[in-house]
Amino acid sequence: MNEERDTHFRGFAKLLYDDFLQLAREDTSSIGEIAAPDYVEKWRMKVEQLIAERAYDLVLHTVWNIAPVDLERLFMKEVAAKVPDFTEWPEYEK
Repeated sequence: MNEERDTHFRGFAKLLYDDFLQLAREDTSSIGEIAAPDYVEKWRMKVEQLIAERAYDLVLHTVWNIAPVDLERLFMKEVAAKVPDFTEWPEYEK
């Protein structure tokens, strides 16, 4: 793997991991709820929501930090909103 790709967003990865730990700490599910057949699906939805929010934050952060002119920053949220969602991870040249 490419060292830059492997290490560049370590801070983001740490923050995301911390978010997952906080999500787990805040889970007040009872034993009965955990045993319910839909618990895994509900948990998956919470995790996916958190990842989606943080992915959006990363795009917005990226666009915000690469804009050379302050005036362009007025349009950053619009640009971030236009980035299409992933349906699969992209293939990178190795």
